Amino acid sequence: MHDLSEGKEIRHGYLGCQLTTCTPEWARENNADTSSNSKIPEVYGALVHKIYRKTSAHLGGLKENDIIQKVGSETVRSASDASRLIDLATPGENIPFTILRNGNIKIINVKPKDMSTTQKELQREKQRRLKDERHRFQELGPFRSLLPD
Repeated sequence: MHDLSEGKEIRHGYLGCQLTTCTPEWARENNADTSSNSKIPEVYGALVHKIYRKTSAHLGGLKENDIIQKVGSETVRSASDASRLIDLATPGENIPFTILRNGNIKIINVKPKDMSTTQKELQREKQRRLKDERHRFQELGPFRSLLPD
């Protein structure tokens, strides 16, 4: 809070993935569904639900369906635990993640990026795409009237 009052930028760790809380009860419920072809381990942790390409999670080796059980030395029992620890991580610093993948415990190192830097990059990319779309639309010239509304 002191940094904020001095006008300093607050840095937050960001991985680029969606997490879901995994509990033994939740896993049992999901595993009872016979239409699902994958079984979720009956453990506590944060299930990696989705990985976004070219993010720290993707580049660091996290995969969908991994279950994060520790971030650094801190135990993870829910998605909110993992999110809090990732948010507090120093951007650019390797953080060991203890994960459960296909029944095996693995430790992988992931470097969180700074959330504000990532948001700025996403905003620039969005502006670039909009500019490209406007340019392509302008190239249509007299054919624009043929486009459906």
